[in-house]
Amino acid sequence: MDRALEILMSRRSVRKYLEKQIPEESLQKILAAGMRAATAMNRQSWHFTVVQDKVLLDDISEAVGAVLSASGVPSLHERAQEAAFHTFHRAPTVVFVSAEESTYSLADCANASQNMCLAATALHLGSCYIGSFVQAFKGEKGEQLRNRFSLPHGYHPVFAVALGYTDGPLPELTSRESKVSYIR
Repeated sequence: MDRALEILMSRRSVRKYLEKQIPEESLQKILAAGMRAATAMNRQSWHFTVVQDKVLLDDISEAVGAVLSASGVPSLHERAQEAAFHTFHRAPTVVFVSAEESTYSLADCANASQNMCLAATALHLGSCYIGSFVQAFKGEKGEQLRNRFSLPHGYHPVFAVALGYTDGPLPELTSRESKVSYIR
């Protein structure tokens, strides 16, 4: 059990990856961990789309940048204009987690995404849980991009998990506020 807690406490959001692709065996273990996530009434209301196509990942990132640039929010515009901007931090593999339209689907998908991040940590890979990519589907290329996913009817992308080998040292652990109340 100590190893499980060690993985939980050491997971970081990695935002710089090597170009080297992750092994297929590691990918399958990460996907299996996602499928073992807690799910309301065992509905498993998710669909995973693994994208290792750099062109598609770049297209989605470009579409996100266009939406952020046109948002009218100065900080978002500045972020999108940075030379290094890439929604997926140039990770070679991104798992998109799509939700069906149901009451608990978003929670199911969040659980699956977190499980995948923890599995990546256990396999000594970097990961980053990403939600900002959904902006790509709000822009003019949104429908075109969504069609490239070939999702089952009624599903829409809600989260993404960037995966790869970390380029450089892991980010420092950030402090956490204690936001706990007890009723005893």
